[in-house]
Order: sequence, then C-alpha cells, then structure tokens
Amino acid sequence: MLTYTGIIGFDLNIFVSTGPRTTEYKKVLEEAIEAQSLNYNIIEHISRSTEVNAIIYSDDSDITDFSIFPDDTVIFSIFAGVEKTLLNKTIRQPLVRLIDSEMTECMGEWCVAHVMRYHLDLDGFIKPDKQEWKIYNKERLLANQINIGILGLGTLGSATAEKLKKLNFNVTGWSATKKMLTGVRSLVGSDGLIKILSTSDYLILLLPLTEKTKTIINSESLKVVKTGAILINAGRGGLIEDNDLLKALDSGKLSGCTLDVFNEEPLPPEHPFWFHDKVTVTPHISAPTRLRSSIKSILINIDRIKKGLNPLGLVEKKRFY
Repeated sequence: MLTYTGIIGFDLNIFVSTGPRTTEYKKVLEEAIEAQSLNYNIIEHISRSTEVNAIIYSDDSDITDFSIFPDDTVIFSIFAGVEKTLLNKTIRQPLVRLIDSEMTECMGEWCVAHVMRYHLDLDGFIKPDKQEWKIYNKERLLANQINIGILGLGTLGSATAEKLKKLNFNVTGWSATKKMLTGVRSLVGSDGLIKILSTSDYLILLLPLTEKTKTIINSESLKVVKTGAILINAGRGGLIEDNDLLKALDSGKLSGCTLDVFNEEPLPPEHPFWFHDKVTVTPHISAPTRLRSSIKSILINIDRIKKGLNPLGLVEKKRFY
C-alpha cells in the first residue's frame, strides 16, 4: 500500500489553480481558513512557486510544468479521476484525488435513480409514443428478483452498492481486490468478471480508467453479458468501445444503456449515441465536484498530513488511482 512520508509544516502555503473556477475556489478557501482560524496562506502568484507546499488543482488549469514546485508539494485534485492529470509527466509530487462525501452521495443517488427508472419502466410513461391508457398484464419483477453488478467497488462503487442493497436488490461487485460490504457479494479476477457479466440484469460501471480497464466493455466481453441486460456508465468513457456497444444494442444483446461519460467530451452532436432509441445521454453530471464540500475534504486531508497520516485518496501513479 502506498504511503506518504512527508509532513506539511506548520506554515502552509496553498496555490489554487482550478481553471475558470479559481476565483470562487480561492474565495471559499479563504472563508474556510478564516472560519477555522487556520495558519494557512494563499499564494496569489505563480512566481512564488518555490514557497508552495500544497496545490488545489484541476485539469483545465493553466499549470503545465510542475517542476517549478518543490518535490514535496502535495497536489490535491478537485476530481475523483486523475488519469488525465497523470498524462503530465512533470508531476513528480504526491497526487491526491478527491474523495468527498457529498460527491459520493451524488453518485449513489444518480445510479440508483437510473436503475429505478428502468426497473419501473418510467420512460414509457413519461414520454409515451402515443396518448393511450396502457395496461400492463405482466407482473413487474421485484427488487429482490433483480441482479445488479457493479464494476468497481471503490468509494463511489461501494456507496452505490449499499444504496441499492437497501432497496433490496441483489448486488454483486467486481474489483481489483476483495471487498467486505454487508450483503454485497465481492468478485475479483477474470473468473469473477465473467461471473458478474453473465449474471447481472444491470451492469453499472464505476471503474477507474487504467491499462487493465480500458475498453473493458468490448465485443468479446459483451458476448458474455446476459442477454437483455442494461448498462449504466458513470465511471469513464474509455471503459467502453463505442462501436461494440452500439452493435450490442442493435442486436438486442443489451436492451438499453445510460451513459454519463464518453471517450470524447463534450459528446459531438453527430455521435450515434444521441440518436439511438436505446441510449440515454447525460452530460457528465452524475457526481460533479461540489465547491464547498471539496474544499472541506481537502482541508481535512491537509490536517491528516500535518498529523503524519496518509491523505485519503493518495494516488498510486502506476495504477492510475
């Protein structure tokens, strides 16, 4: 397990570079520092980079060269995913991805909402093909008769699994390492992947994007997927091979999907996902970074480091998360 051995000194100098949101991030950070009477300083100009020992950062910031900062500066991303950040090879400093309770709640709520949307067949009533009083003779399956598979049982996946379990769904997760979640079956390895793909009525993707997970949903894995399953992707667009997914939808192998993340964002207006009647597109809204709670989470992590503890979300760069 990766550990962070550095300790941020008593005087903390923070540089904020979060792209278009830099001004509001600085404002909220200043308010938090004042409210908690913290002996922290906000460095206003990058010319003082050698004094910085913490950076609050997003991928759309102006920083391209991290070599101007001390090696023990801690970079706090305002995003849960850092694979794009790690494309910058000048980063040799410790990198911490965002783990935030409010973001986690957002993700769980979004995933549950879309499962329930399909489970109750709400689309057919919200936007009916024609105005008619449609009576279903077939009894709807109950939650305890439905199998949900979650690929990725990290912070976001575990929270989603627990919410779905509380609704009485049968929940199984697949991850790099075995997880201990009450009432949730945990699978690992290639055999576990085949098991979860072949038995799940719903597949929820909440994996990080790594060399091992890139296009994990492709023509070969889709052959294993239970016929008629529904796919929900709130993890990373790169987890899916788009053309293979479209073929699976056209053939009936998948009965529907909801996608919140894409290989290219914003999703181009000509992309087939926009026009496919089995695809729901949402614009990367499942768990957006929340300004005040993200600052709160970062300050908690700084306090952990000052106490000699590992920050939550310390990234193992070779694993991309």
